[in-house]
Amino acid sequence: MAMQNYISFLLLVCAFGVLANSEFGTGSVAGGNLPRSCVESEKQALLLFKNSLVDDSSSLSSWVGDDCCAWEGIGCDNITNQVTQLEVRNVFLTSKKIHPSLLDLKYLTHLELSISSSQGIQIPEFFGSFKDLIYLNLSNSNFEGWVPQHLGNLSKLQYLDLQTNEDSYQELRMDSIQWLSKLSLLHHLDLSGVNLSSAIDWFSSINMLSKSISVLHLSGCALPSNIPRHLSFINLTSLVSLDLSANRFHASFPSWVLNNTNLEHLFLGSNYFHGLLPESIGSLSALSVLDLADNKFQGTIPLSIANLTSLSQLDLSVTRLSNPFPPNMGNLTELRYLGIAMMGLRGSLPETFCQLKKLEHLDAGGNRLTGQIPECIGNLSNLNDLSLTENSWEGFVSEYHLINLSRLLSFTISSDSNLISNISSEWVPPFQLQVVDMHSLKMGPKFPQWLLTQRNIQYLLLANASISDTIPVSWFSSLFSSLEYVDLGDNDIHGDQLSLISGASNVLTSVDLSNNRLSGKFPAFLCNLTALAYLELSNNNFTGELPRCLGNLTQLNYLVLMNNSLSGNIHFLGSLGSLTYLNLYNNKFSGKLPRTFQNFSQLIAIDLGKNNLSDVLPTWTAEQSQIKYLILRSNNFYGEIPTQLCQHKSLEVLNLADNQITGNIPSCFGNFSAMVRGLITYNFLNYSTRGAKEFEIVDETKGYEQDYTSTLKYLVSIDLSMNNISGEIPKELMDLHGLLNLNLAGNHLSGKIPNEIGKMENLIFLDLSRNELHGPIPHSLSYLNFLSQMNLSFNDLSGRIPSGYQLQTLDDPSIYAGNKQLCGPPILKPCAADTASHSVNDHNEADSDLDSDDEHMWIFAGLGPGFAVGFLGFCFTLHFSNISIHVSILANRILRRYR
Repeated sequence: MAMQNYISFLLLVCAFGVLANSEFGTGSVAGGNLPRSCVESEKQALLLFKNSLVDDSSSLSSWVGDDCCAWEGIGCDNITNQVTQLEVRNVFLTSKKIHPSLLDLKYLTHLELSISSSQGIQIPEFFGSFKDLIYLNLSNSNFEGWVPQHLGNLSKLQYLDLQTNEDSYQELRMDSIQWLSKLSLLHHLDLSGVNLSSAIDWFSSINMLSKSISVLHLSGCALPSNIPRHLSFINLTSLVSLDLSANRFHASFPSWVLNNTNLEHLFLGSNYFHGLLPESIGSLSALSVLDLADNKFQGTIPLSIANLTSLSQLDLSVTRLSNPFPPNMGNLTELRYLGIAMMGLRGSLPETFCQLKKLEHLDAGGNRLTGQIPECIGNLSNLNDLSLTENSWEGFVSEYHLINLSRLLSFTISSDSNLISNISSEWVPPFQLQVVDMHSLKMGPKFPQWLLTQRNIQYLLLANASISDTIPVSWFSSLFSSLEYVDLGDNDIHGDQLSLISGASNVLTSVDLSNNRLSGKFPAFLCNLTALAYLELSNNNFTGELPRCLGNLTQLNYLVLMNNSLSGNIHFLGSLGSLTYLNLYNNKFSGKLPRTFQNFSQLIAIDLGKNNLSDVLPTWTAEQSQIKYLILRSNNFYGEIPTQLCQHKSLEVLNLADNQITGNIPSCFGNFSAMVRGLITYNFLNYSTRGAKEFEIVDETKGYEQDYTSTLKYLVSIDLSMNNISGEIPKELMDLHGLLNLNLAGNHLSGKIPNEIGKMENLIFLDLSRNELHGPIPHSLSYLNFLSQMNLSFNDLSGRIPSGYQLQTLDDPSIYAGNKQLCGPPILKPCAADTASHSVNDHNEADSDLDSDDEHMWIFAGLGPGFAVGFLGFCFTLHFSNISIHVSILANRILRRYR
């Protein structure tokens, strides 16, 4: 009986053990794990949350079965099986709210969500209810709106990451961050990309954070510029990583940073920090990363930087710091990244850099470095990115500069001086390059044969390289097979074999063969490059019609074929709905303008000038409201100017010259608000991850052709010359204060030159010649301070030519030729009121000026009635002087005019 009781007791103990292991998930039977099950209510909460998501990446595919503790991204307490950890990444939310079922996960200590939504997501206030939360990471989600201050209730929080994706269209905002001081255990804070522009108390609040804060990242937060340089009290003394980059700081180097002797990462780039770098920066001996790029620091590079022997990354690019470099730069033996681009550095590149044996990235581009490139750079065997472009190097580039660079992936070099390549055609490099940029390096006359050994080139730029050769066919079957970008422009490449070539890669996105001597038909193989976004073949000798298959390049947004001899119609180009820039200037295209051009909803610039197109002027619709440059000159367009054109408020250049246009100038031209404001944008097209291509416009407003690329931002122009336009010049046109060029010559315009022309304060060029204008020349023209070219010849203008101010510099008599009733300087015809007596002549000139309503009205039009009254008071003070009569007459006339 005792034995039976003992056996029963053992069975009871075993049963209890099984139950215990089943409940708490800790024991095992026969060497195997006992099954366990998470809390049912929490499992159901997770499933409800899952049902609100779209999981295209299958990251939640394991969320099946009874035991949610075994699901991927879920962590549970080993004793209670309560869910304590939730990590969900790369899923899409079907609504704008995170499912509130997560409230049932009451014991969460670790929460990480990386989710997105087409509508943007609000951070739920209920996240502030997870009182056990230690770790909260909501980075790289498209959260928007205000960050709830309820997160300040998470008193156990140690890690908070709310950084936003810089490519996100949503914006996360905070107007105050005082609540962060409640998080007394916080040691990691990342708010990068969160808009803090309204948080004027940001620094005082940050300075109240826990002394244990070691990571503080506030990059790209639009922070106000009031960051102090010195502090009487500083809490931030335990920082290991500090990122204040890409904000708006206008200040000197914040010296309080130097209190963090354990600082390893310091990012201050892309701000407006100025002044000297403190020599004491060398005291931050633990620094591994120092990024000061894109600031206005000036003076010499501190010698103490060479003491930072733990540095692996140093970026001083785009600052005003000057060399000489510290002589002991070779001490930075751990350096892997060195950025010294665009600093205005002069002199030679010191061979000290050749001691940096671990260097992987060296960018010295965009400086004024001269002399020869040290050959010892070829011994930096760890280099994978070497940029020496845009300097004034001299001498030679040989294989010895590259001989041991077996890891090199990107090589960019150029010079505005006399830098010559003498790399042997027989040389076989030890590397396989992905990026080759050797523009303006004299390597001709033949193509460099060593490039044929490179099988992975994606980016090839050999522009302006003194190449006078035909493109080897073998290049297209081997070298071009991997290319995404190729620029061989500004050489002397010739031949007509391009139309026979078919070996280029269909991933090619950008082709520039401009400014060469290529001939023959349009290269049809380009039609196979379905990913092509950028194509420039301008300034060559291509002939014949465009192939219809060109219309298949639906990704094309930049097409430039100017200055060739191409012909035929262009109606099939209407299918290129992604076009941003279309330039067919100076060819022989004929026919009508395709109505499908109305589909160009992204068009910014179009130049069809100097062709044989014949059509009514297009009624460009509001769908092209972003168009800035519209050039149709020197064709056979006819009819009246459509008023729909006035919808294009962004228009900066309008050139309809040398056509057969009739009718009047629409008064609604005054609606071109970009020309009114004069706030002209600088336009270029991003065509790859490595650069941008400027728009090129050929303008003939000033009587000769002039190319505009980088100077295009200075071209704000209307040219309607050489047409059959009639009627008066609308006064509304004078509202275009930002207009720089106005050419209305060679029409049948009548009436007077508007007195308000003086309002066009930025005008540089004005041509109203060969019209039927009459009446006096407005005196307000003399107040156009920037006017440097003017032509009023061959009209029926009369009266005295205004003088003074800017008109004094325009003393060429031909400006006024063909106006028989004009008189006075600079033409030789005297005015009738002139006499031989100098004193009488002066008196008559004064009276003449006073009698000209048009002239003296403009002298005072901008000054206002208040000035007139004040001026009358001044007259009373002069009542008893000899000049009081003339002054009083003038003042009375001013007052009568304002009445």
